[in-house]
Amino acid sequence: MAARQVTRARRGFTLIELMAAVAICAVLVALAANSLTTARKIARVSGQTRLLLQRLQSVRTSAVSQGAAQGYYIGQNGVAAVGPDAYQAYIFYKLDPTSTPVVYASGVDRPDATRDFLPLSTNQSLVTVAGTQSGSALIQPAPLGIGFDMNGQVTVDPPPGGFPYCLVVTDATDPVIVRYVILFNDGSAKVQKDETWCP
Repeated sequence: MAARQVTRARRGFTLIELMAAVAICAVLVALAANSLTTARKIARVSGQTRLLLQRLQSVRTSAVSQGAAQGYYIGQNGVAAVGPDAYQAYIFYKLDPTSTPVVYASGVDRPDATRDFLPLSTNQSLVTVAGTQSGSALIQPAPLGIGFDMNGQVTVDPPPGGFPYCLVVTDATDPVIVRYVILFNDGSAKVQKDETWCP
């Protein structure tokens, strides 16, 4: 007696199974896109914070080594900022190298030709830079001038109520993403990590 072979007809996926698979893929893609967008915002804010810290340290070092007052000017930024220096920052050199306090005087002091620009989307900045005194919730919007005399002593314009002074770098669309550069009264600066000087 010969063995009987049982054959089954091949069956494909049903429409419901395919729709469920597509829905799961769509949810995974949405989650990945959201994570990527957040990661890009964090990277933008962190990059701007590192650039700001590097500029302040570089200007202070130059002021001391050259024996000449100079500083870093941060132009207006934020929602619909206007003006010739909007969304940009640059190093400036005082006409009188022995000046103290070091405050930027437009049209008198010499601005550096190299400009740092905030990342823009159309004509709006993606990152904002402002200032605040340590322990204060009052934000001081740009323009801000941070000057160093020939001894490396710092001047903030407009004047803060005290030090440490915090430079706040924030994502323009997601204000929860924020980093701080702490400026001390001796002119040194650092990025805040787990300290609690800045709000």
